Amino acid sequence: MFLESGAVALRAKTKTTTPLPFSKAVWQAVRAIPRGQVRSYAQVALYAGRPGAARGVGREMAALPHQPDVPLPWWRVTRSDGTLASQVAQEQARRLRAEGVEVTQRGDTFRVKVSREAPAPRVGAKRKR
Repeated sequence: MFLESGAVALRAKTKTTTPLPFSKAVWQAVRAIPRGQVRSYAQVALYAGRPGAARGVGREMAALPHQPDVPLPWWRVTRSDGTLASQVAQEQARRLRAEGVEVTQRGDTFRVKVSREAPAPRVGAKRKR
């Protein structure tokens, strides 16, 4: 009996969770961005559990028009300096303004203020005691 319960405890301790595929982790992180707020590609990568994968997040965002079955608030994701991607800047600015985000425009460049210090991720976060 003792050995059996010890084996169960050992399996429970060593059991690891399988990380989400990159795309799904990014989609989950983007869905968690609250209305009226923006995150940079780097911040989304961090929340997705893939620090340093900002370019990968950018590729995921660029692929979304080819995946209409994945409804995400893509307009809440910007470059780290707050500029909006020129290909979608007009539509992104319109959607952000509708959510109350201040968007400035200088020529063809649209910009929002991105918080340098990102709030703690909500998805899967554990609090320290």
